[in-house]
Amino acid sequence: MTNKIKKRMEVSNRLMISNEKYNPDDNPPRFSFKKLMDSDIFGWQSLDNNHKLAFANTLYNLSQRTWAELRILPRHGLGYEKINRTSLKLQLPKNIPTESNIISFRFKDKASMIGYRSSFGTFYIIAFDSKFKAYKHN
Repeated sequence: MTNKIKKRMEVSNRLMISNEKYNPDDNPPRFSFKKLMDSDIFGWQSLDNNHKLAFANTLYNLSQRTWAELRILPRHGLGYEKINRTSLKLQLPKNIPTESNIISFRFKDKASMIGYRSSFGTFYIIAFDSKFKAYKHN
């Protein structure tokens, strides 16, 4: 085995631990569909192709900003809004943490993706509201 390969193997086998604490606000959101509802009204199948394209473009644009930046942007732009759980007209899945804020990002006109942010900065998409039936849109 050459010295280069041996050295590379030694480096890759070490666990690198940073002294810095991870702050999700300083990083862009990650997105997960793991908790997305399977619904004709609020699921992926509820979106037409124009909404799906706008959604993909929005995910790309959101991923270019940090959570701290998104927090101060307008809710009708790339920013988000908090939604009171009691104003939701849909039943949230049981596995959504009760301490999590429900938030909404717009992706086509007033159509929105509803979900919550984990403490590590992942945005779990719960539902799509392209028919404006999940909560009162302002």
